[in-house]
Amino acid sequence: MSVHTKRSYVHQAFEQGYVCVFPTEVAARSYLLDYALHSKKGAILKERAISFDTFRSYFLSRHETLRPSNELIRRLFIHQLLGEGASLTCLLNPAYPEANTRFATYLARLLPSLSAACDEQILSELDPELAHDLVLLYQRYAQFLATHQLFEPRYEAVHELPASEVGKQYCILFCDTISEATTLYEQLGRPSYLTLSPSPEPSDPATLTVHANHIQEIRSVIRSVHALLEQGVRAHSIIIGCASMDTLLGTLSEEARRYDVPLSVREGKSALSYPSGRFLSLLQEVYDQQFSLESLKSLLLDPSIPFGDRDTLHRFLARAVDKSIVKGSYELRDQYTEMLGQRELVSWYKDFKRSITSLVTARGIEEFRRKLNHFQDTYFVAEQWHGSADEEVYSFCLDTMQQVKSAMESCGLDSYPNIFSLLLSYLETRTYVRQQHETGIPVYAWPQVAPLIGEHLFILGLDQESSVCQDAPLSFLPEYVDPALIQGVDTTLANLKTACLGPASVHLSCHTKSYEGEALPPAYFFEHDALQAGNVDLSLDPYQEELLLHAGKPTASVRVTRSQQQWFAQALSTSLALRSDDTARHPVQSALVGRLYKEEEDGRYLSLSPTKLDLFLRCPYAFQCRHLLGIEEKNYDVQVVDHRQIGTLLHEVYQRFFSEIVFFDPGKMEEYESRLLFHFDQCLVDHYSLNGPTPSLRSYLVATYREQILAILAEEARLFADTRSIGFEQALTLKEDGLELYGRIDRIISLGDEDEKRYAVIDYKKSTVKAKRVTEDLASYQLPLYRHLVERVMGGKTANASYYSIAEGKYYSLWEHEDDEKALFCDDALAERLERIKDAVAQGLLMATPSKKSCEGCAYRSLCRRRFATA
Repeated sequence: MSVHTKRSYVHQAFEQGYVCVFPTEVAARSYLLDYALHSKKGAILKERAISFDTFRSYFLSRHETLRPSNELIRRLFIHQLLGEGASLTCLLNPAYPEANTRFATYLARLLPSLSAACDEQILSELDPELAHDLVLLYQRYAQFLATHQLFEPRYEAVHELPASEVGKQYCILFCDTISEATTLYEQLGRPSYLTLSPSPEPSDPATLTVHANHIQEIRSVIRSVHALLEQGVRAHSIIIGCASMDTLLGTLSEEARRYDVPLSVREGKSALSYPSGRFLSLLQEVYDQQFSLESLKSLLLDPSIPFGDRDTLHRFLARAVDKSIVKGSYELRDQYTEMLGQRELVSWYKDFKRSITSLVTARGIEEFRRKLNHFQDTYFVAEQWHGSADEEVYSFCLDTMQQVKSAMESCGLDSYPNIFSLLLSYLETRTYVRQQHETGIPVYAWPQVAPLIGEHLFILGLDQESSVCQDAPLSFLPEYVDPALIQGVDTTLANLKTACLGPASVHLSCHTKSYEGEALPPAYFFEHDALQAGNVDLSLDPYQEELLLHAGKPTASVRVTRSQQQWFAQALSTSLALRSDDTARHPVQSALVGRLYKEEEDGRYLSLSPTKLDLFLRCPYAFQCRHLLGIEEKNYDVQVVDHRQIGTLLHEVYQRFFSEIVFFDPGKMEEYESRLLFHFDQCLVDHYSLNGPTPSLRSYLVATYREQILAILAEEARLFADTRSIGFEQALTLKEDGLELYGRIDRIISLGDEDEKRYAVIDYKKSTVKAKRVTEDLASYQLPLYRHLVERVMGGKTANASYYSIAEGKYYSLWEHEDDEKALFCDDALAERLERIKDAVAQGLLMATPSKKSCEGCAYRSLCRRRFATA
């Protein structure tokens, strides 16, 4: 029988009567099913195919009184060893003992390989210091195992086949893809009941398609799979392998959803990757980041965590964002307790902080379990994860707690500092695989996919680096050690050959560029001249056909995906439907427009402020969204540098200074500098307390603005010497002609005697000023409106209207005399603008005025959809 395909190779071994040993349990089950479906016999006992791990377990030591060591026990041993002050001068740096705990996990991973590393021939090649550390570590570990009645499985010699398995003939198929197969065969003395069967050489190696980047590669594979499904190929007949699951799986899953390709990922993930496991890591993150607002938002806003009183959580976070709180601290008092300003929220935060702190700092599993139960009872809904998909994962995490407890008992430990961190680091290495697989095309990691059989096999990401399969337990030894002594086994070539075998239609691919950098194809395909450039084939792509159809070009008969059908149906009833009540294109109904007016005893008024005027000038629809529909733009992130709060701080500094001096005397510049700096320092304390918001940000504020605020003194001496400041944050309101005009002026200066009533109005800008001069098209009506209010409410004349740029340290005056042509032009422009707005609102003409300038950065584009893509 020919053995040029995987099927004939495996079927021949079955028919020869062997119990076949496969690299993985998945491969064993796959070939049992394949034999039952495609052989003449049509049936086979499931005991005829086992995984190598199962076969290897037949020869492991079995002790009646000793228990095997495991990863947890090894970590606890290293913890005890470091606590006893063991001198490992080469493996650990004695000058930095605080870093020892960071190396604990690394040292624990060395333990299973120490027996082989302490071979005399290897030790003779090592530096004396390193050899001493390895021997000392090995001796102390062996002593620890003996003391606690444990054994290290890797140190045990292989034993004979159990009596229950004697008489069977075994054949390890694809043995050259299993790093330990040959070693086990030699350790057993080449027994007659065991045969090694390497993978057959492919008669014609599959071609490796090289794509320019990972997006092209993934889309090419998904398009091909989509075409097969459209042709009627069953999903279980297609297998996808991925050599870089960590980096490619997310994009692969996303593209598969776009093309309605169902995937069933058979690779387990860390328990902490699931929502209920992520809850535990988020608790640790909150504590590690000293209760920073960002970490609290990640925990409290996670929709998968069953918090009970979400209203309190949201009010707490909203208040913290409003107060620009960055983080808390481990101390009793922090920014939350100082700045929240609401007793109920402060009390809630204190209890929450105390609960997390006691949980994270627990020293024993039972103590930790009690704290966790208390946290759940206090903050979770009664059912918690009951009945949800994450219940099993959470149970898995809780079972791991019992394993930690058992490991501590095995090591004779009653407590462990921050045992929660040990639990999390262990859970991070534990893989949880869901018991029920989703239906769809199975996706396996490389090299697990290499020996699998199917009608269509796709393996992507198969570049030189990602395809490497190497088992090197002594890789921690220095490079100068003879490579032959390190005992590394490279199975890369064997796996590549196995992947190329039929009878499946094999599609292998890689990409040369990705976000991680550049890559090269494996040398195997270079040597066999089996490389081809990847071409972007769009002939069967429904999305490409959609673009051609939109452009009015001829299209092929390609069926749309189910997702496209749903999207088009939704768009036809929403964004693509021309509705008469779409107020972005049609006038607002008069009944609805009435909400913009204030009904008072003396009449009906449309309220306008400088902000409303400028927003209407930019786009009437934005004005409608904000002030008629009440849609307010919210920012839920606390910026490291909160420029709005800094602007408030600087405004208050100037307000306190000018209200103190009142009259500006250019001869008192030194005194003014001292007082201005004093007010800056005092406002800094009042806004951020003595140490807030953070040391680095406080240094930034002082370095950037403390000296910068002094520039205003020279400008005051230039423009407003011997004048008197008479108003600060002055609110003026005027009702006339059906309008209620309102403005809050940062500062009003009297330019002469009180009887003259000549004033200057000042508006502070933290950054640069956009409207530096009066132009034919006014960019802002703020200062013209202030002039109008001062004239009508205060009965005076605005002889000067200026913006002061704190960043530039300069005044920009729009006019400097009450009868200036620029001032008169602004009066006329304001009157015309007010009349137009009044008429437009009365008629409901609040439609969108789309343009690049108007729409750029607009918060309401998703509602307007005038310059918004619908697909």
